[in-house]
Amino acid sequence: MLTILQFPCWILKVQHSLTLFDERIEITRNNLVFKIDIHLKIKMRWEISASGIQSVNIQDLMIQANQEDLNQLKQHLDGRVSYLGIQNYYETIELLSDKKNCKICKVEDRFTKVKLCCRSLRKDAYNQEQLYQSIIILYKLQQHKYFPKLYEVYESKAHIYIVMELMNHHLNVDLIHEEIQIITLDLLKTIKILIDNNIQYSKFKLSDLMMDKRGNIKLISFCHASRSKDIDLDNYLANIGQILIQLYGFKDSYTSLPYIPDKGNEFIVGLMNPNLDYRFTFEDAMRHEYIQSIFGETNIPVKFTYNPKLITGVTEAISQYTKSSYYQKIK
Repeated sequence: MLTILQFPCWILKVQHSLTLFDERIEITRNNLVFKIDIHLKIKMRWEISASGIQSVNIQDLMIQANQEDLNQLKQHLDGRVSYLGIQNYYETIELLSDKKNCKICKVEDRFTKVKLCCRSLRKDAYNQEQLYQSIIILYKLQQHKYFPKLYEVYESKAHIYIVMELMNHHLNVDLIHEEIQIITLDLLKTIKILIDNNIQYSKFKLSDLMMDKRGNIKLISFCHASRSKDIDLDNYLANIGQILIQLYGFKDSYTSLPYIPDKGNEFIVGLMNPNLDYRFTFEDAMRHEYIQSIFGETNIPVKFTYNPKLITGVTEAISQYTKSSYYQKIK
């Protein structure tokens, strides 16, 4: 096992040694060893004052240690175990969404004053094992920019609370063609990560996408994620196709879309898989002119810039196409 952290601690004023491995915690004294596996069913409570962490309670053990050591321990455990007493650490600032089984709030850390997002999920409305699995999946995706940062997981008797980074806003349909192309490329990169990690989302839609403060697109939905060796690529591509139809401002099927530049209509048809004779693979989608034109030369001026709505480093075409102009081409 990989040793991550080791430091002296005190239980009932008796010195012990705490070692954090990649999959468990060991507390030892002489020949006695107390092992705690790391998983979301473990319940821990941090005792925090204005000066910082004072102690931690794990399975009825109150463990005291140097504050810096406890801070490092918490950093390594955040998102991997469940904490108790969320009201002691966060204050609700604003209710963002209020559904029957899930509430989303803007919260503020009582000590750092950092504002975050908290999802409150009713335990009796979800398969709890599936919910734990979804959180584990989100944790494993933290290295990728297309998924929100997971900070902490809390539990109470009736709810599971997931504390995540605060997104700025949902995507809207007030976007020009080039912006939608960039979003599409990001979505393709997102599903490639999911496929490579054997993760299946039953469905994701436009409302599951949000922007962070830098304008990066992130897939915020996670409750419908599961591990699978049989990934339904067609479903992923069809979801992107449906999102594209909405981003271009239409609610109907791909058959009623007006002209879209860079063979956009053909691209959407390929994503939606209307029949087996015209079925996109992931490579087909990435090689299509709709995606390649983001990087390639065109007969219109191009420049390297940061998009004001989508902060991203790609070559951005400065086109005269807008929704109102290219919709006119079919008239």
